Amino acid sequence: MIITKIECFPVQFKYKTVHHMGSGTIPASEPVVVKIHTDEGITGIAEAGHTSLGYIGEGQASLMAIINEWFAPRLLLGADPMNIEKLTTQMDRMTKHNNQAITAIDFALYDLKGKKLGVPVYQLLGGLCNEKIPLGTVITYGPPEVMAAKAVKIKKAGFKSIKLKVAANDTAKDIESIKAVREAIGYDMRLGMDANGGWDYYQALTALKKMEKYDLFMFEQPVPYWDIAGMARLRQNVGIPICADESTTELSHLLEIIEQKAADAFFLKVARVGGLCKSQKWVAIAKAANIPVMCGCLTGSGFECAAQAHFIAGTEWMGHIEHENTGPLTLHDCLDTVSQPITDDLAVKVPRIENGFLYPPTGPGLGMELNEELMQKIITPGKKPTVVEYKKG
Repeated sequence: MIITKIECFPVQFKYKTVHHMGSGTIPASEPVVVKIHTDEGITGIAEAGHTSLGYIGEGQASLMAIINEWFAPRLLLGADPMNIEKLTTQMDRMTKHNNQAITAIDFALYDLKGKKLGVPVYQLLGGLCNEKIPLGTVITYGPPEVMAAKAVKIKKAGFKSIKLKVAANDTAKDIESIKAVREAIGYDMRLGMDANGGWDYYQALTALKKMEKYDLFMFEQPVPYWDIAGMARLRQNVGIPICADESTTELSHLLEIIEQKAADAFFLKVARVGGLCKSQKWVAIAKAANIPVMCGCLTGSGFECAAQAHFIAGTEWMGHIEHENTGPLTLHDCLDTVSQPITDDLAVKVPRIENGFLYPPTGPGLGMELNEELMQKIITPGKKPTVVEYKKG
């Protein structure tokens, strides 16, 4: 079996409700759907979540360009898609800072391989280790009373933890948010906060000191990704566990954080680190240091959610903490996929999320069917799908 054709489809999902982060408002999620075709008629289909030049450094145009102009003609076309480790390692060596593009290919290769063998992707990773995945979720910044009301609904829906996004450079508002939400949900639910690296060391130190009394189970990426020494100092000086997210893109970053004793937990986004194959190595390093790993998402469709669900399900170490693999819930503004079935997703049927738990799909490959009609309707304005094909000789 060889790869004969690769298609890329840039799509745009408008959020049902406004999505706020400390860096500003995000109006839409813009993934790229990738199809990998073979000479046996088996097709791997995937997407790797929202692309962002400002967050990851990859947009739709750059992701498609590296696939169409570099990975496909130089490596993938004519290659055996079953050799995932070989192909993803070569892509990683061929370029710098293109992990999300590698992930889109990685996800599609695993989907293809699972379909070929007739097994779900988690069977290709480690078998079914975690069949029922507890979830936490995120509340973007807003008025404290609004955030508190959302938190109460989330608690009633069965989620195990809530993480709040910070305001735009105003730690006083963040302290108000933590206070309001903690009072609303009580102390029998885990509560955390995420600055996405938006604070300097002094802001983080003073704010976290004031937040200690609210019993946070973690504070995620308080300082910029490059300030590992700052995270280490914070960890020594505050009573809140520090979780590294944006600082952990490459395997070498984990080693540096562990060496500097800069984090109590790691936050994994599979698309940010380069796919399922590389994430297995990533988690092995965390496990060797006895550091728990929480998996988030890049607000993708049911396809990104499914890929990460397979990873969590097939990796024993991921069963030690809840996860935030909730892209479809964020996109479609709901708290489960059973009482509120999602009918306008890239996946015809998104993974089951019910009572605060995620269940990995059990069909071959990722277990997802593409909603072709919807995909064609939401092609990103000003962009077009692309096709590259294998030519013998």
